[in-house]
Amino acid sequence: MYGMEMSVLLPLLGDMGIHSGRPLFPADVAAALADVPAPRVLVSTPLHLRALADSGQDFPDVAVVVSATASLDAALAAWVERRLRATVIDFLGSTETCVIATREAAREESWCPYGGIVMTPGQTGTAVEAPWFDRPAVLQDIVEFLPDDSFVLRGRNTDVIEIAGKRASLAELTHRMLAVPGVLDACVFQPDPPAQKKVRRVAALAVAPGLTAAAIIEQLRNSVDPAFLPRPLLIVATLPRNETGKLPRENLLAELLAGGEGAGPRR
Repeated sequence: MYGMEMSVLLPLLGDMGIHSGRPLFPADVAAALADVPAPRVLVSTPLHLRALADSGQDFPDVAVVVSATASLDAALAAWVERRLRATVIDFLGSTETCVIATREAAREESWCPYGGIVMTPGQTGTAVEAPWFDRPAVLQDIVEFLPDDSFVLRGRNTDVIEIAGKRASLAELTHRMLAVPGVLDACVFQPDPPAQKKVRRVAALAVAPGLTAAAIIEQLRNSVDPAFLPRPLLIVATLPRNETGKLPRENLLAELLAGGEGAGPRR
């Protein structure tokens, strides 16, 4: 959803050039940045930025880092700002709306919508309107509006779960796991179909070299209700992402059934 803005509109309206390569690994990214003159803009994702952070690679100075596709963890954003001497801007949007709000993730939890954007919460999500839309678009995000007209994401209507009369967002639980020092990548999900008549638990996969599942659980107890602590939590070498970086449910379930590579204790 941010490809139109960054690769088409920005060069046309901002008199900027685009690097013609497709760098993937940290050394490739560093080389591509070195190929272009300052000021430089790096367009990335939380997953890719985490890989850059763990690489130990040196990078040229970057003016701005743009991140999208998922909410960026504040600690990771702060690291990127220090390492690349850049300002990190998080983009929020969808295929239907393109970008509608931004934030500086290292310092802000709330999002600031673009001028002209009107957001209205509803039972099935949040309606988004703008003068340049043909019709309103409905996002699945659940938002909490703040007095200064900014808003905070509280999950998606498809990932809000209820256990023992309590509600939580799978996205928020994943965010809290990613905040545990040493966790490089993670996903919290519910393995049981909603139709099954039994107490539903959450499970999780985590990429956390040097940590045990028990150690991660102990850290999560500080910020997560006991009802939503993942059981099982498996330590894996990598998350089962597809070619676009997504985590299909069937991939998560297959990894769970396989016990995970380097699986931690099921507790």
